[in-house]
Formats: sequence, structure tokens, C-alpha cells
Amino acid sequence: MTNKQEPMLDTVLRRLDEAKGDWPRIADESAVPYQTITKIGGRFVVDPRVSTVQTLFDYFAGQPEQSAAANCAPVAH
Repeated sequence: MTNKQEPMLDTVLRRLDEAKGDWPRIADESAVPYQTITKIGGRFVVDPRVSTVQTLFDYFAGQPEQSAAANCAPVAH
């Protein structure tokens, strides 16, 4: 049985997708420029620098995972 680990860039892209409204805060806390985060998160840069991906990966490693339920707005009745 193999234990496949998600590639680092895929992890960063997934976490950026989950935290789309928080990119300014992520930029401040990770020291990665906001413009860089928008280019990576928006898939405008398909081959970002390893050092940038590593910085974001390390940042997200210290943050709790967001559940899909936490991203959904409450339904008004």
C-alpha cells in the first residue's frame, strides 16, 4: 500500500482556494507579496518559484485546515 502525499504546489493552491478572501492577511503574515499570491492563486503563474511555494507551504502548515462546511454561509429561512 502506498501513501501518496499531495505535491507542495497543489497543497498551496488548494489552501489559497479555501482562503480566497484572506489573501491580504496571508500576504501580511507570510511575507509573500499580495500580488504574488494573486498571481499564484489565480493560476496566472503556472510555475512559481520554489522558494515562494515553500514559504506559503510553511505558512499553511502552521494554520488549521478549513473545513468545507466552514466556507459555506448559513442559509436564511
